[in-house]
Amino acid sequence: MASRTDVAAGVRVRPAAVADADWLAEVSRASFARHLHDYLTSAQPGVGRFWEVVLAHPESFPGRCFLVAEDENGRRLGFADLTRVEPGMAHLSYICVVEAARGRGVARELLRAYARAHPGLRSMRLDVFADNAPARALYDRLGFAGDATTTWWVADLALGGVVPAADVRFEGLHTARAWLDTYGFGELTVVAGDATHVLGRPSVRVLRCFDPATLRRPAVVAAVVRAFPGIDRVLVMTPGEDAPPSAVGPLRAVNRSLRMSTSEIRARLELP
Repeated sequence: MASRTDVAAGVRVRPAAVADADWLAEVSRASFARHLHDYLTSAQPGVGRFWEVVLAHPESFPGRCFLVAEDENGRRLGFADLTRVEPGMAHLSYICVVEAARGRGVARELLRAYARAHPGLRSMRLDVFADNAPARALYDRLGFAGDATTTWWVADLALGGVVPAADVRFEGLHTARAWLDTYGFGELTVVAGDATHVLGRPSVRVLRCFDPATLRRPAVVAAVVRAFPGIDRVLVMTPGEDAPPSAVGPLRAVNRSLRMSTSEIRARLELP
């Protein structure tokens, strides 16, 4: 078996630059199965423009760090997106490696570079799809253990005959539309009577209900669809494997994600 030094030979890591944004978006989209793209903000056509803003204005995104791995010829091999969420802990949002460079220790080198730059780092957490065997194998080697399982439920909207709620209003509607038009994703705040619903738009076609109780308010969902007719599905994520009640259409599981964490990341990366 090759040593860590042998595997990582020729790999160098640098901070991501604004000029990397479109490439980051391309690699991210290629890293996830096509049938999941509608449910992932990182797979939307405008995510490169969003990451341009993040990279150009890091002061507005405190604690967030994008790193890019290159070979000796400057060819980009992969990237990592991490955020310090509390003292000593980072959340790993993305670590993606181009197909031709997989199995060369690139992901490990990205994490080592981050840990070296953050000597106070002691623990790390992440979310990974349960069916992503290569990623889970890496995380197992790095000492990550599963903390919780989340099921991603989707329903094709079945709102025939549902009358949209008349008492619905949208807060920040111009901003919500601008986000969607610019980046392909965003959020929407809907006020219905005395209740406020914060909804996600991971893509043009999907409405994410952060609170499963929204699935029991078909008139509210119908009012949102009337304002945004491109929506044809809802997404809700819930702990465990039991589907929540739904009055907007039958739910089906499209995937499961695992929350994993480790408190021994430095030792597993062979760092003091």
